[in-house]
Amino acid sequence: MKRFLGVDLGGTNIKYAVIEIDGTSIKEVVKDQISTEAKNGPDHVTDRIATLIKKIDGEMPIVGVAVAVPGIFNHDTGEILLFPNLPGAWENYPFTKKLREATRKSIALINDARAFCLAESTLGAGRGHRYVACIVMGTGVGGGLVIDGKVHEGATRGAGEIAHQVVAPDGPVCGCGTRGCVEALTSSAAISEMAGTNTPEEAYERAKAGDENAIAAFRSAGKWLGIALANVNAVFSPEIFIVGGGVAQAGDLVLDFIRAELHERNHLWPNSAFKVVPAQLSFFAGATGAALKAAAAAGTQLSFTSIT
Repeated sequence: MKRFLGVDLGGTNIKYAVIEIDGTSIKEVVKDQISTEAKNGPDHVTDRIATLIKKIDGEMPIVGVAVAVPGIFNHDTGEILLFPNLPGAWENYPFTKKLREATRKSIALINDARAFCLAESTLGAGRGHRYVACIVMGTGVGGGLVIDGKVHEGATRGAGEIAHQVVAPDGPVCGCGTRGCVEALTSSAAISEMAGTNTPEEAYERAKAGDENAIAAFRSAGKWLGIALANVNAVFSPEIFIVGGGVAQAGDLVLDFIRAELHERNHLWPNSAFKVVPAQLSFFAGATGAALKAAAAAGTQLSFTSIT
């Protein structure tokens, strides 16, 4: 029996999960979260994660650790290249090195959306499907592709950025620096702004009550995501699109708009060839996916944890 820790670094909270693997059996034994305190900068956030790792390891010895991060990193050095939604001087920050020095543990990194995909495609809504596309709606909007149970990372090891498709060339500037990305049009902040609310949760409550501005905000987000998924459909042709993240908790209010736009724009094959479904796993899917990544990095031979 071996235990692996997955940490999901978010803009608001740091979620974590411990999985226990015994032969072919896998079980989640811990799921919890702490605040990120991102405004205090990279060193502070890294210290919080290191303290968490040491605490968990002291309570139940863990074999390996992986951290799901909200952006792009150097796979060889573990340095951060771009965290568009976290404040502070993260560019070129030696994240993996600092965590290893502080914890004396082997640390693997994985993009947070890809961690979500890894968990959902193997343990959640994508189980049993060969071709899976995932989108994660929240502070940022991430994505990923799974082929035959493996997260596809491509030549750059950064493939799957569904939300950084440019769908509105003259649209708002995205955190990545490009104008008109899906993320800039569908993030929680974008939905709140369109709805005239402080949070997407408030927008959801107003939409349920019939508020036209709030409904229009979710309709707009669904439209842009539907266009993005239609593009993915044409290029990748997945069997299933999995939609998760905080904003996706609005359920059919946003999913129906996505489905309608995707179906309207698909003229290549029957709409019955694919489906759009909500994620099955909890808010801790990213942490669970990171734990699976930790198991793979430690050499655990489980087909559903391999990454290409």
